[in-house]
Amino acid sequence: MAFYLRKGLNLGPIRLNLSKSGLGVSGGITGARVGVGPKGPYVHGGRHGLYYRKYASQGRKEAGNGSSRADGELRIFVDTGLTWRREFGARPASMPDPPAAPGRPRAITLLFVAAALLALAGIGNNDWALVIPALILLLGGIFLKRRHHTQASRAREVFRGIDHGLDQRTPIPEIIGLLHDEGVQGDWKTWLHHHAFARFLDAYFEDPDYIQPVEVEALEGELSLPAHHIRQMKAGAFSDFVEEVIEDHMITPEEEQQLSRLQEELRIPAGEVEWELGMIRQLCELRDALEVPPEPMEVDIPLKNNETCYFRTKGRLLKEKILQQYQRDRVRYKEVGYVTDMEGDIYVTDNRLLIVGQGSRSYPRSRILDTTLSLEDHTLQLTLDGRKSPLILSAPDLAGLAGTIG
Repeated sequence: MAFYLRKGLNLGPIRLNLSKSGLGVSGGITGARVGVGPKGPYVHGGRHGLYYRKYASQGRKEAGNGSSRADGELRIFVDTGLTWRREFGARPASMPDPPAAPGRPRAITLLFVAAALLALAGIGNNDWALVIPALILLLGGIFLKRRHHTQASRAREVFRGIDHGLDQRTPIPEIIGLLHDEGVQGDWKTWLHHHAFARFLDAYFEDPDYIQPVEVEALEGELSLPAHHIRQMKAGAFSDFVEEVIEDHMITPEEEQQLSRLQEELRIPAGEVEWELGMIRQLCELRDALEVPPEPMEVDIPLKNNETCYFRTKGRLLKEKILQQYQRDRVRYKEVGYVTDMEGDIYVTDNRLLIVGQGSRSYPRSRILDTTLSLEDHTLQLTLDGRKSPLILSAPDLAGLAGTIG
């Protein structure tokens, strides 16, 4: 059964921030994006607790004193350690760099140089006996050069055949047979096997019913690639596919089972895809919290008449604070981090969000306009009607908190 990826996000009032690039109406690549915010267009980047944001504003003169304002703002987010951030292990797996197309062998150049030197020495000394070995070296260089070009053309031709065969769903044994081409040897064989296996993995994830696990194993046995290189390629392909599956920020039970099956079939060690498995678990927790109706619970604090509590956890109410700022080369730098506004127990009842610590704060649920769950820094941001800045919460069971509020 193949995957069918949903593009819509359906979490009710919860908006989910889950990606390797962060949150926002934006587009870009892993670790960086461009988007539009209240201050205009910006570029945002960074990962793992260190971020920056630079706005595309132009510098202008400060009124009154003639000083020059910064051309842009570089906003650096510093992890102050106050959130219950989940460490998903090592960085996301990625494909190893493909071997570069082999250049002309150095031996060819050496043969040409040696032939030229012998010929010059023979002509200069009237020793025509040196001309014969010079010609032999020259012919050897020409032969190696032609063989190099023949190998390059053949390797690319075989790869095109494999690519076309996978597109046409040709039986896998026939595609594996193409790798046995005797016309591809040495570095070109390594180049071909890497690119062919990468294309093979793409086809496997696109349609797991087309390629059987035993055929993946058979192909691996034909590759002239180190075992660790093959493992990295499988882990990188699995990581890319997981990112596609969770692109809509949700994962169904069927998708969860299929991802588990694919990891098992490819024999990918869990330690090589820790990040991916951690994100899958986090999304499954959120899905379960949203699907399971909350049940009333007893609490040891007084509630209002006819008020029912459905969730309780320890947590923190946070707020952003500029830790330090400075200007350098006409760029204003702001280091921003979370500080604790209040810490204690968080309760979610049928009509309010209650935080009890040194004092208490209460927020009617009817004022909550938007809920944003960030798995990147493990925070829940609540936009309230009539409040300029959002409430920023962090708790060990953030998925349960978000699911109950949502």
